Formats: sequence, C-alpha cells, structure tokens
Amino acid sequence: MKRRYHTSIPGLLYLGLIGLTAFTAVNNQNNVLFWILGLLLSGLIVSSIVSGMMIRSIRIRRLLPAHGIVGEPMIVRYEVTNRSRFLPIFNIHIKERNVNEPSGFNNMMDPISAWVMHVGPNETVHGEAILWPRRRGKAVFGSIRIWTTFPLGVFRKSIKIPLPQQALVYPQLYELKPGVLEAVTPQGLLGATVSRHMGSGDDYYGMREFRHGDSMRQVAWKRSAAMDQLVCIERTTPAPPKVRVVVNLTTPTDKLTVGSDELHSPHELEEAAISLAASIICAADLSGFEIGLKLPGTKLPSILVRRNVWHRAKMLSALASIDLKQPRTKFSATSQIESEQIAQIIIHPDRVVTSIGGSMAWHLSARQLDTLTLRTIGWDAAQLTAHDSVAKTNYKKDTIKSEVPA
Repeated sequence: MKRRYHTSIPGLLYLGLIGLTAFTAVNNQNNVLFWILGLLLSGLIVSSIVSGMMIRSIRIRRLLPAHGIVGEPMIVRYEVTNRSRFLPIFNIHIKERNVNEPSGFNNMMDPISAWVMHVGPNETVHGEAILWPRRRGKAVFGSIRIWTTFPLGVFRKSIKIPLPQQALVYPQLYELKPGVLEAVTPQGLLGATVSRHMGSGDDYYGMREFRHGDSMRQVAWKRSAAMDQLVCIERTTPAPPKVRVVVNLTTPTDKLTVGSDELHSPHELEEAAISLAASIICAADLSGFEIGLKLPGTKLPSILVRRNVWHRAKMLSALASIDLKQPRTKFSATSQIESEQIAQIIIHPDRVVTSIGGSMAWHLSARQLDTLTLRTIGWDAAQLTAHDSVAKTNYKKDTIKSEVPA
C-alpha cells in the first residue's frame, strides 16, 4: 500500500493564506496575527493526522458481479470496513486505477468511482459504482486508490491498494425477429426425442396403482379388470428440440473480405457473428430448446447440448472469452459432431463454408445481423420502448382531445 498527499486548489490557497499571514505577522509583530497563524498551522497538522489515521484503518474489498453485458449497466460494489475501535471515517472516495493492458477495464468501459459518506468504528459499509461495458471480453481490474479530504477539505490524502480481479463481459444481445428461430431450426421429428422420465407424452412408460386425483382417462380398464383393482397408464415426457450453434472462426481476421455494408472492418464482422450466436442461444433457451455450442478455429472446447441457466451462462462465457488475436486452428471434418437429432446453425463472419455442418445445417452470415434482428436488448432498447410508449400515449390523448367537441 502506497500513501501520498495530493495538491489541490483549496490546498494551495490554504498554504498561500498561511504564508501571507506569517509574512504580515512577522512584519507587524501583531499578537492577533500570530494567533491566527497558529490556528492555521494547527488546522494543517490536525487535517494531516486525522486523514492519515482514517486511511490507515480502512480495509476494502471489491465485489464484482458474475458477469457483465455490453450495453447493460454493470454494478461494482466495494466493501469498506473500519478497523478502528474509536475513530469514524468520513468522505471516502474510491477510484479504479487504469490497467495498461488491452484487456484492462479502462479499455472496455469508462472509469468509475464510488463514494462512502460515513463508516463508524468497527463497521462495514458498501459503496456502489456503475460501469457501462463497451465491448465483450475479459475485463482485468488492477489496483484502486482511496482518498479523502476530511476534515477541512483542503488537502487530499490517498492510499493505493492492489486488488487484481477479472470479470467477463458477455457479447451484445439482439432481439430476433419473429419467426427467425422457427425458420432456422427444422421442424418435425428432427431435434425431438423421448425422455426417460414420466410426463404427459403419448408414448407408453409403465403402469402404477390408481391414486386420488388421477384422471379416469388414465385408467387401463382391461388391466384393472384382470387385476381386480384400478391401474393407471404412465406416459413419457417428450424431450425438447435440440440445436447446436457453431461459430466459424477458422479464417483469420486479416483474411476476411470487407464489403460496402455497415460493418466496416473484419473485426466488426467477427464481433457481429459472436453477438448473433449469443442472441440465438438466449432466444432458443427462452423457447425451450436444448442448446450446444461449437467454436471451430479456437482452442475452446465444445459444449454439449443441455438446457439450464448455468449451461446458458457457460456458453455465453465461452463466447465472451474468445480471443480473436490468437492464431486460428484449421477445421477438421473428423472432429465434427454429427447427430440426426440435433439441428445445426452455422454462423460465419464472412463467406459461408458449407463443409462445416451437416446437410441439414442452416448457414448464416454476420452481414445478416440487421435483417435477422429487431434491436439490441439492453438499456437503450428499454429506453426506446419507454419513449415509444409515452409517445403513443400522448398521441392517443391528443387524438381524444381533438375528437371531443368544444
């Protein structure tokens, strides 16, 4: 931990006032001026001692969220503990220090600061700061600097505390247009199987004794007549449809072709492909699909087809941790996972490579992002929706007023 004092305009004015008072008191030999000079010097000493004691008794811990999303507010909390048994802490400012790395948080989001007004003796208080991630990836947090100007507000005493941490920022999510997910996932029996659990399906699972509350339609009358007791038929549960999302990253960034569309750089094409994959994964998960993920061209392992909250977070984390600066691996046809019961959606940053995926796979390009989506999912979309609803409400009110006769 490194402590230091910082100069500020109020501090410089205070020092200038001390110098002016000392010069006048020495020249005039006035006792009142000497009393004022002593008071000013006492305030300087007391301010330095009190701020130093407060800074030394602070213990702080950064509490990062599980993840962040591009376009969504990311709340970072700070746990501030006062280890002193008698001295309270006032006016504590917490600021993140810049990390000189490409993955530093300052390169992915705006600098932040938090403020805590008061921490009593042996008390713990939480402060919050809001981050706005600008791009996906692994955000690296370094040290933080704590400073205070208490009690006089003229001098700032600070301390630097190393707190290395990392947090993943998920890609930008988009709302798919109605019918897109149904169009790219084959219908019928493809992707639908029968589970090994009881449910309300059509296939036979077994029999059991009649229970109170069972429907009479479930009773097997012939079997019940033979056994001289009511017996019910149990059915299986149909498994949800399965889909595997494949993001083709086998082509290096510098070898991608750039057209005349809105995505001006190859890097933006790859980021659009990753965002499209994340949007399809979220939409499919909400629609009840079992989803898997495969990232040919990277060293990240394939994710099997499953469905739950943690599985979706695992796939989004894999998309967030893709490093486009790493060398690409070639696609091997033998490593491709084939299954007749799984629909495949292949997303390409640029040109479609038909060798990836089976004969029933759907191929999408990152250039189709605008045609397949409506808008971004996040704070901006919510603000736009609220603005549209307010505008529609005002329009209806104006229309009603205009129709009411005077």
